[in-house]
Amino acid sequence: GVLGMKKEILLSIAGLHMVDEEGGNVSRVANKLGYPLPASPEALGEAGDAAQAQAVGTEIAAYLKALGLNLDFAPVADVLVENDSEVKGRSYGAEPQRVSALSAAMAQGLRAGGVIPCYKHFPGHGATAQSAHAGKAASSRALSQMLACELIPFQAGIDAGIEMIMISHMTARGLDTSAPASLSRAVITTLLREEMGYDGVVITDALRMEAITERCGAGEAAVSALLAGADILLLPEDLGLAAQGI
Repeated sequence: GVLGMKKEILLSIAGLHMVDEEGGNVSRVANKLGYPLPASPEALGEAGDAAQAQAVGTEIAAYLKALGLNLDFAPVADVLVENDSEVKGRSYGAEPQRVSALSAAMAQGLRAGGVIPCYKHFPGHGATAQSAHAGKAASSRALSQMLACELIPFQAGIDAGIEMIMISHMTARGLDTSAPASLSRAVITTLLREEMGYDGVVITDALRMEAITERCGAGEAAVSALLAGADILLLPEDLGLAAQGI
């Protein structure tokens, strides 16, 4: 019943149960319970079949919903700008329009099965070869380059009413020379909210990743993310310190 509601209503509802279930290797539930893995985004991208991507979304939603999970951190809307990006295998590929179409189809499949989709990792983790899990990840691409490539799937998702967008910890130097996207007001408020017109829910990537913990403590990270414009803070390194900081 929460699908399609405005941000204020969605955030007021208790009981959002979230998981990473992208298909392929990043399928937390299927891997844990020994289910057959849904087709990977990479395989779906190679096939280029939107109906197949929607079917995978429906397949995932069916077993997530049965377990009481109602929000999936998928689809991965990252365009594979860098072939050695950490999202290789998790991305639908290097062609922005194909990524847009398959992301939309996957989201529709999840939504039809009663699971809320979430586009990630804004503004496009496919443009960096480094991992935010193990330290800093950065891209020096200009905004004009991003608008012509990695931002296209996110804008399409926004235009179609995507309910939630996850923010990466990558530093997009063309937008903010110092702060990671998840802590950057230039990225979340100026670009995503004001320029791209997004009025849905913004969630950070996990704040316990080294890209954040090497930079600042849990309290400072939590406050910085909220001031940047995030609505939900995912997995602070220390929940108590994050709450105290806020």
